[in-house]
Amino acid sequence: MPPDRGRSGLGVRRIVRRLASPVYLAALVAIVGFAYLGQGDPMSYFALSLVIASIYITLALAWDLSSGMTGYLNFGLPFFFGLGAFTTGYFSWQDHVRSQPLLAIASLAVGLLAGFLFAFPTLRLRGPYFSLLSILLPLIATDVVLSYWTQLHMPTQGYYSIPLLGPTSAAELIVLSAVNALLLTGFFLLRDSHFGLVLRGIRDDEEALSAQGVRTFPYKLVVFTLASGAAGYAGAMYAMVISFAGPDTFQFTFLIFPILIVILGGTGEIAGSVLAGYVVMLLYSYFLQAFTELTFIVFTGAAILLVLFLPGGILRPLRSFIQFMRTPEPP
Repeated sequence: MPPDRGRSGLGVRRIVRRLASPVYLAALVAIVGFAYLGQGDPMSYFALSLVIASIYITLALAWDLSSGMTGYLNFGLPFFFGLGAFTTGYFSWQDHVRSQPLLAIASLAVGLLAGFLFAFPTLRLRGPYFSLLSILLPLIATDVVLSYWTQLHMPTQGYYSIPLLGPTSAAELIVLSAVNALLLTGFFLLRDSHFGLVLRGIRDDEEALSAQGVRTFPYKLVVFTLASGAAGYAGAMYAMVISFAGPDTFQFTFLIFPILIVILGGTGEIAGSVLAGYVVMLLYSYFLQAFTELTFIVFTGAAILLVLFLPGGILRPLRSFIQFMRTPEPP
């Protein structure tokens, strides 16, 4: 018994040390802080912008965990996002399910299953071959949905009257922020574990890792399945926020922003995706109000400048500042 308690205590202390990381704490403070700020005016545009930002942060965390950690560029994220939204719409319309937790769980389960079925055959490919298959997936899915819409006995334009996630944007923000805090914690611990070390080894040199006797396929399968489930959950949240699920949920918009967030936050950093997510999406929301039709052009220009001047992500200057503050002054 004593050895077991000793190992258990050592494991807890190790987790506590990992969660004491300044970058993790900064990301967690950002989630809590913006959730608090969003309560000022429950129905304001600012609160709604934070809700949308939270959904994109979930997508960015999912993409960073899988593609950012492994180097396998997965462009099929919109498929699992749209699948989660459609699952929510189908069960609320066909089976009259009005429970938001049940709809979220159903979309998460469908996302996990679809992710497993997609990853199992495709992850045996590497490099551009895997990326090509992943980019074709959302395109094929959208065409199938539009081609067989009426044959599948679906509503003409999409699923309407999906139960709202909350009575106000501020209430929805609390739910989304709580889940993002859990995802951040889980993914951050996973990143610094033996599992995460193998994932980074896959990104750096998978052949060398395989030569050492490490079977990389199970690791890739698990992480891409988890990421697909998170994307399915995000799709459910989006459908319940706008109370609608249609073919537009398969658009590549739900891939461009997460990738930009991950690049700006630092690929494979996990915590950086949270901080960059608020910067990118709130900046986009401001441009949407200020420039209307020119929003995408102005925002794209600003994004290019951010990537050019912060090529290592926003965590690099933050880490440099933390190191500077920790460095003792010379005597």
